[in-house]
Amino acid sequence: LPTVEVVNMKDELLMGNNGIFSDKLVEALSTCIANGHQAMLFINRRGYSTFVSCRSCGYVQKCDNCDISLTYHKAEGRTRCHYCGAVKPLPVTCPNCGKRFIKQFGLGTEQVEEAVKRLFPTVKCLRMDADTMQAKGSYDRILSAFASQETQVLIGTQMIAKGHDFPNVTLVGIVAAGTTLNLPDFRAPERTFQLLTQVAGRAGRDAQK
Repeated sequence: LPTVEVVNMKDELLMGNNGIFSDKLVEALSTCIANGHQAMLFINRRGYSTFVSCRSCGYVQKCDNCDISLTYHKAEGRTRCHYCGAVKPLPVTCPNCGKRFIKQFGLGTEQVEEAVKRLFPTVKCLRMDADTMQAKGSYDRILSAFASQETQVLIGTQMIAKGHDFPNVTLVGIVAAGTTLNLPDFRAPERTFQLLTQVAGRAGRDAQK
């Protein structure tokens, strides 16, 4: 397996970095791209933000059918339930207290893609999640573009974690790696370890390390 380095984002915040990537990951991405290699960025949450909440009263927008928090999808401009597919408009004011302190919290693949494009505007990147896989042939199109090195950075959920062999991939960045540790499942630590080990194995599969 390739060398794995864990970065504590609390330390990054204390050093003045309030971005979603650690300074080490940004540096590693810059080096990887400069050397003509490819990178994969993994976050097991699709959408832009994982939930929408009011900072004044604590209200969280939830699905009427499933009673779980709705995920904000910036590309659609609305929130969506990832269980039943129900959608709602993004509230401008809080339905509970009427104040305008509505904010999106958490990270998703859309936000990671936006951050990459902001940091590396000339770099071609693609996003691979359930939202980008809806059109016929999307899966093959994205993987073919990455395999032929037309794209330098591939961002995705667990569908990029295993079963892929790209010799030119020398870097895998895992964003918010501890997120799945907080799932309400006693197997969460074991499943997190399995998933992170699988996705880490996408890097360094050829002579290039």
